[in-house]
Amino acid sequence: TVRHGERIGFSYLVSQKYTGDDARVKVLRKSKTLEFKIKLNAHKRLIPAHIKGKPPSYYIVGGFVFTTVSVPYLRSEYEKDYEFDAPVKLLDKLLHAMAQSIDEQLVVVSQVLVADINIGYEELVNTQVLAFNGKPIKNLKSLANMVEACKKEYMKFDLDYDQTKNAKAATSDILAMHCIPSAMSDDLNESYCGVSTGNCGVIDGLSIREFLFSSLR
Repeated sequence: TVRHGERIGFSYLVSQKYTGDDARVKVLRKSKTLEFKIKLNAHKRLIPAHIKGKPPSYYIVGGFVFTTVSVPYLRSEYEKDYEFDAPVKLLDKLLHAMAQSIDEQLVVVSQVLVADINIGYEELVNTQVLAFNGKPIKNLKSLANMVEACKKEYMKFDLDYDQTKNAKAATSDILAMHCIPSAMSDDLNESYCGVSTGNCGVIDGLSIREFLFSSLR
């Protein structure tokens, strides 16, 4: 029962409607009131809760295994505790990201099948693919089409991977581990600081090349 003079919250009106219902809305556009009849649909999440019994889609090139992320996929990768063990970036998208179009998917490098051509990428797991050769990808099919049509000498996959930030953060620890006093030579230090540290690439009588090799042995 609504008391006299009490307002009804807009959320109450929304809660009276269900997915698939029709709703009439009035829109003020260019000083004119327009009325529309629309069908209400649920938001499409970027990471779907199920894949309706279909086998998972995948695409392999150069040993890189690409697939799309869904709740069943996360459960198969991280078992029942996927909400805690899955990568934070994927969990954030699971909880908050909405698809911007009906066919948008979250594409990841699921794993890398070891081969000579992909040495160094073996530990890449469940990392989102953002673009191919500079072009954003919308779904797995668009990625496969672009790769298959590629005639360039090299293929470039843009990944959601904080490698630059992590590399810079780890530099000081790596220098300390290998007893290297500076991340750059004196001539580069001058470019950044305008001050020479002296010795011009010589440390205790050793050249930088000799010093680095002796430290790494």
